Amino acid sequence: MVALPAELGIGAAAGVIAFVLKGVVNYAVITLTGFDANPQGPYHDAAGGGVLPLILTFAFLSVLTPVGEEFLFRGVVTNALLRYGPVVGVLSSSTIFALFHGVNIAMTTAFVVGIIAAEAMRRSGSIWPAVAVHTVHNMGLPLFALITGTTGPG
Repeated sequence: MVALPAELGIGAAAGVIAFVLKGVVNYAVITLTGFDANPQGPYHDAAGGGVLPLILTFAFLSVLTPVGEEFLFRGVVTNALLRYGPVVGVLSSSTIFALFHGVNIAMTTAFVVGIIAAEAMRRSGSIWPAVAVHTVHNMGLPLFALITGTTGPG
C-alpha cells in the first residue's frame, strides 16, 4: 500500500513527538541512573563540524539510515511479529530495534522511536509513515547543530 500525503504528514508529526518524548525519557533515565554515555557522539561532532560534515550527517542520519532500518525493522520484523497481535508485534519489534542500537542511552531512544514508528506502520498499512517518523526524529540532531551552532547529547 502506498502512503498518502496525509499519512506521511501524520508520520512527520509523530517524528516530532518521538523527538520530544525521547528527550523526556532520556532525561529521566540519566537522572535516575547517571547513565549518559552517548555512543552517537561522532554524529554530534560531525553535525557541528562544517558544511560538508553537516550535509553528510543529514544524508546518512536523516535519509539513508531511516529508510534501511525501517524496511528491516518495520517492513520485516514488525510485520512478522504482528501475527501474534498488535501489542506483541509493536513492543517486540521495538525491543529488538532498541537492542540493535546497543545497551546504552541510544537504546531508550530507539525503543521510543520504534514504538511510534511500528504503530504508524501498523495503523497505516504502509512502511512510509514509519520512515517519516524515523527521518523527522533523526533530523533533530543536525537541525539542532545548524540552528544553534552547538552540539549536545541527543
